[in-house]
Amino acid sequence: MASQAVLQSVVPLGAVPERLRSAVAGVVKPWGYTWPDVSFAGTAVLPRGERRGLSLGPDEVWVFAVTTGALALGDQLESAGSRTAGVSLSAFSGGVIPVTPFQARVYEYLGGHGGDSPPQPTEPPGLATPPDRERAAPDQQR
Repeated sequence: MASQAVLQSVVPLGAVPERLRSAVAGVVKPWGYTWPDVSFAGTAVLPRGERRGLSLGPDEVWVFAVTTGALALGDQLESAGSRTAGVSLSAFSGGVIPVTPFQARVYEYLGGHGGDSPPQPTEPPGLATPPDRERAAPDQQR
């Protein structure tokens, strides 16, 4: 049995870089969907030997899905018998270097099994949290 990607984080759809949104929209268009139909974004760690090219971290890729079942951090991801595709964007864009390369998996329906806790949206790697979105410590709440 082949190892599967493991869910590491859930990312708010609004935090997905525009370049990556456009690429994912191009993947789901032949399936009859548009970007607003995508309901899930996150990151996952790939098992050794399954990584293709550069990624967000040593073994991390973006994951997107139009529809999801129950997912928890640490779940092994399953396509649940629906369409899947890969997205790979070059590190070069418009002659500007460096530009972050993106690796992603796009699922029509994504499920998971074996996780620990319910996922909570987080910022993707490399994006700073704006000060107005930072949480105050319990004793410093306004």
